Amino acid sequence: MRAIELPNGRKVILSDTVGFISNLPTQLVAAFRATLEEVLDADLILHVRDISHTDTDAQAEDVLEILNTLGVEDEKSDSMIEVWNKLDLLEEDSRTARMTIADRSPQICAISALTGEGMSALFERIDSSLQEPVTEEKVHIDFAQGKLRAWLFSHNLVLKENQGDDGFDLIVRWTAKQKNQFANL
Repeated sequence: MRAIELPNGRKVILSDTVGFISNLPTQLVAAFRATLEEVLDADLILHVRDISHTDTDAQAEDVLEILNTLGVEDEKSDSMIEVWNKLDLLEEDSRTARMTIADRSPQICAISALTGEGMSALFERIDSSLQEPVTEEKVHIDFAQGKLRAWLFSHNLVLKENQGDDGFDLIVRWTAKQKNQFANL
């Protein structure tokens, strides 16, 4: 994990999970599962691809299949950016074709980590993807719903808490996405 500061001053934490290798044995995938499950709690997923690799599309399919088995499905797909890295290794015609595709998709950002090309656009995309409206609301949780209360605290959403005769009244600050996650617990 590493903290970085985006150009606008917003601080974010990047967590690098294990890379993927095609046709991994099931037991090996199971061994990496704990590391990979970090993705489930991510606000934003950056799927970094070696766009110069001859099997880049097959590798991307392998990654998406693994993510689907972990439960990263449609609701997370809106919060995933494909980062096409290693532009500097592409031949000009292949580079032009890839850049045309990337320029047409808000979910793709083409870069060269080596040369720095496209990095500012990637940082802007990360920042805009993380900007969600936040609201404050009052939530009541019965004493028997300790799991819900623990979830709110583990996600640092509780601003204030009062204990009453029948449970907890909490003031939370959250995004619509977090509220939806809470509702589905």
